[in-house]
Amino acid sequence: MIEIKNITKTFNPGTVNEHKAIDNLNLTLHEGDFITVIGSNGAGKSTLLNIIAGSVPADSGFILLNGTDVASLSEHKRAPYFGHVFQDPMKGTATDMTVIENLALARSRGKKRSLFRWSIPNKDKTFYEEQLKSLGLGLETRLYQKVGLLSGGQRQAITLLMATISQKPSFNQIRKDYVKFNPTRRSEAKEEVERVYHEQKEIFVNSRKAIRKDSSLSLVEKNEKIKDAYGIFDSKMREYDVTKPVLLLDEHTAALDPKTAAKVLEITERIVKEQSLTTIMITHNMNDAIKYGNRLIMMSNGKIAVDISGEEKKKLTISQLLDMFSSASDNDVLSDSAILG
Repeated sequence: MIEIKNITKTFNPGTVNEHKAIDNLNLTLHEGDFITVIGSNGAGKSTLLNIIAGSVPADSGFILLNGTDVASLSEHKRAPYFGHVFQDPMKGTATDMTVIENLALARSRGKKRSLFRWSIPNKDKTFYEEQLKSLGLGLETRLYQKVGLLSGGQRQAITLLMATISQKPSFNQIRKDYVKFNPTRRSEAKEEVERVYHEQKEIFVNSRKAIRKDSSLSLVEKNEKIKDAYGIFDSKMREYDVTKPVLLLDEHTAALDPKTAAKVLEITERIVKEQSLTTIMITHNMNDAIKYGNRLIMMSNGKIAVDISGEEKKKLTISQLLDMFSSASDNDVLSDSAILG
């Protein structure tokens, strides 16, 4: 769960160009929420995402991730917990690096990396091919092509994949994060996760010994059973992973033509559903704001003017949404592209 509490941000304070971008904003996102955000230019939409990601510091307030305030953490230290996709397809990738190098870099974000060029194991290459194939754009055959040579839609699809492809945390990292993100009960949390880890490890080790001693099994069968036993161990520990990445999408289809934008949105929705990601998606298109996600927020002058979810959101029309915005906002005006779609 993410809680944004009393966040404020003013650019150029004390000057003629002073602008309050975020005004004492409060927002709670429950795990699995897919929120679409719409509003006029300058409403504070992108600033909000940048504050959450850590690329822009808030003047005051708290950003609680599973109960722990991360507002003081640098963007780099927040990287394992937030995937950020921008409007510019070139912004989220290293254009002079190949597709596979970009994916490998993204998968290791938040972790220490060698200063020297790394080699990519064959098993990882197979993994990246499978991930790219799932996009349905034929990119699995272009692993060693530089990203800068791809089309805008292809680059944005890769950027989306990069934002959600982070490597699974180790058991040690899961244990550390579970304690870290349970600040009110750290002692009990540590005791709980350590107990489960050692119990499940002992079960796995004993199962592996029994399988290896079973003379009725072939070597292939033994390896398969050991793999299954480890899978149970792994799944039990993944239940304690409290830091699944949050996806932040800042008008990530705005620079694309309508057909390509629709394809990227289709990929977005599938990835979000498959990974049960908590997601915030800024869009300039009211149709998309209504169609996607389980919750819709409209911002005006750095505040949340409209917050609607569930069945009420599903039944919304653009006309109704415009009426809500007109009554809730303060002399704010939506762009033609937001209204017309």
